[in-house]
Amino acid sequence: MYNEEQIKAYFDRIKYYGGTEQSVDNLREMHRLHLLYIPYENLDLLNNIPLSLAPKDLYTKIITNRRGGYCFELQGLFLYLLKSLGYSVVQYLGRFMDEPEHIQMRRHRILVVSLNDKRYVCDVGVRSESPRVPLELVEGQLQSDSISEYRYEKDPFYGWVLMQRERNKNWKPLLGFTEEPQIDDDFIMPSFYCEKHSNSTFNKFMKISIFTGDSNKTIVGDVFSVYSGAKVTERHKITSKEEAVKLLRTVFGIDVPGHYNPFI
Repeated sequence: MYNEEQIKAYFDRIKYYGGTEQSVDNLREMHRLHLLYIPYENLDLLNNIPLSLAPKDLYTKIITNRRGGYCFELQGLFLYLLKSLGYSVVQYLGRFMDEPEHIQMRRHRILVVSLNDKRYVCDVGVRSESPRVPLELVEGQLQSDSISEYRYEKDPFYGWVLMQRERNKNWKPLLGFTEEPQIDDDFIMPSFYCEKHSNSTFNKFMKISIFTGDSNKTIVGDVFSVYSGAKVTERHKITSKEEAVKLLRTVFGIDVPGHYNPFI
């Protein structure tokens, strides 16, 4: 896992200045800051750069080289930080539920932390608006991150289902997961599917996101958008590679390697 020097650099990356002891408050703050300072991005997939989910490689890419990643990378990195700090963490595979017309494959990495006889779901790897703080894994309890309301329901097929209600909107299911513990290598195949399969959208166009205050800034394909309070407050089409590179640097904090092309 990560040593003391690496943990300090990680904390500097997310501007976390709290303690290292295991507590709900510390876990909550690390989770919140992670979403503010480490972007969701798939630029390696668009440029045929092989992904590694190994702890050392994730650290080099995201902490040392100040890049981002997608769910398997971001959740993996956060997992190794938490384990390095002594937290008890179990991993599960989840399914997104944003396409109600069909059941999606399991391709999302879920982290559940056990602390003080309670369990908390941590997720710093979702591109769209999602819980910005850990949520207690308990059925029916209304929880909030000050942006949206959440609750967990039970389903005979999906298992635990995360329900979300954004401001002035109806409840909707985000994702579900069943409680079969996974090892690190169990995420290699679903990640490889996202990376290489012809049906994957992750290798087709940019998917970039960063959270700021009560807003969520994204690039999807060639469209830059800002969401605030579940409403689009800004949107425009990106017309050149130069504009894309500038947005990636100034808005998302990503210095794109010179040979990369955000568009394919």
